[in-house]
Amino acid sequence: MKRIAIASILLGAMACATPPTTPAPDAVPVAVTTTQVPADEVFRATAPAPLEPRPYRFPRVERITLGNGLRVLVAENHSSPLASIRVVVRSGAEHDPLDRAGLASFTADMLDEGAGRMNAVQIAEAFGNLGTSVSAGSNWDRSVVNVDVLSSNLATAVALVADVVRRPTFTQDDIERLRKQRLATILQRKDNASMIASERFAAVVYEGTAYGKPIIGLEPAVERISRDDLLEFYGRHYVPNNTSVIITGDISTRETLNLVRGQFEEWEKGPIIRAIDVAPRQIATNRVYLVDRPQAVQSEIRVGAPGVERTSADFFPLLTMNTLLGGNFSSRINLNLRERHGYTYGARSEFAFRREPGPFMVSTPVRNEVTLPAVQEIFNELRRIRTGEITVEEMRNTKNYLIGVFPAMVESPSDLTNRLQDMEVYGLPENYFDHYRERIAAVTEADLQRVANKYLDPDRMAIVVVGKAEAIRAPLSELGYPIAVFDVEGRPLAR
Repeated sequence: MKRIAIASILLGAMACATPPTTPAPDAVPVAVTTTQVPADEVFRATAPAPLEPRPYRFPRVERITLGNGLRVLVAENHSSPLASIRVVVRSGAEHDPLDRAGLASFTADMLDEGAGRMNAVQIAEAFGNLGTSVSAGSNWDRSVVNVDVLSSNLATAVALVADVVRRPTFTQDDIERLRKQRLATILQRKDNASMIASERFAAVVYEGTAYGKPIIGLEPAVERISRDDLLEFYGRHYVPNNTSVIITGDISTRETLNLVRGQFEEWEKGPIIRAIDVAPRQIATNRVYLVDRPQAVQSEIRVGAPGVERTSADFFPLLTMNTLLGGNFSSRINLNLRERHGYTYGARSEFAFRREPGPFMVSTPVRNEVTLPAVQEIFNELRRIRTGEITVEEMRNTKNYLIGVFPAMVESPSDLTNRLQDMEVYGLPENYFDHYRERIAAVTEADLQRVANKYLDPDRMAIVVVGKAEAIRAPLSELGYPIAVFDVEGRPLAR
């Protein structure tokens, strides 16, 4: 930057100077010698090679278990005057009864609607006075209360969080208000082609299991959920022996442990929670599930099958393989559909690593007229990744990307609490993130081919397409797979 600035000043001075006059006839010419600076020393035609990753060790974590079974994790990180608090209940939407889909997330959403002697407004004001806010929610594996606060306000924040977690009131008025909001959100999702596609894909692949329903629930189930249902779910899952309190940041370990003891030690333990076994439906052969949206001008495509659990021994090869296949902007699927063919603004693939085997899914929106070739190109890439034809450059770039983004995963107190969440929910070893980059670096081309062949079978995939059936059904029939047609509510339509 300094060189550029100096060059600009010199150029400006030269421009303002009086132009040189023509030399007099008797002037003695002066020889000017110029030195050719190698272009490589000034500009580079290619980006410089990445430096070696700096050594990293996950911060020291103090772990204790209180007499009531509550697990407490505290880690100091003095990079900023912040503290991050997570209360993690190790139960999520996987525990939803099939006729009460949405129960786990409804329960979590109710926590900050009223607790102790405070209503929702008073809770928001109390956290607002600390310069922060509280949020609560569920995913498949957990329910979490989140607060990030100035470390100087930690004691007050922990006390407020304890109220939210331990003493929610579940008033009927609050339940009905949230029910209306939730039903409105579900209604809006029915007009979102991307949501429709993902929900239909889950319903097909995980039919008859909790994973087959959306976390937010469906209209009949949400209308059916009662206060007794919420209290029962809360009472069964929100117990200290099913909960972890994680606090990181600019804190004192000893003082923080004492804060947690003071607020949570008297919380009474409950029965051990039974693990849920989500057994996905095995896909025997490729099949197209077409959801008709008569006015649609583009198609939402989902292609995939059941994947693997987060604790799989193949996690790192799968992470690397999927990143190369469709996990970032320069991946094969995106370069194919977006850059080479111009079918879409973006296409990606992912493994949803959960406690139980989550789905593998390729997703993209495309124009109606290119729906068939887009699906064909997805399958071309699924077959190609299984051949093991991976260039040295592809492998190097993929691993450099994964290793390069790792520091952003562990930088702030909030990042650390999120990593500790994963360790708690999935039972990862304490040194897991110390060796994260090493395990990515150790992945080979043979590993990628092995896991691609083991977990990606292009002949046993569900193909979900949401779009204008009149325009895309006939082209899709060229795939040669059976086609089932549904409306946006999931009801089968006549052929």
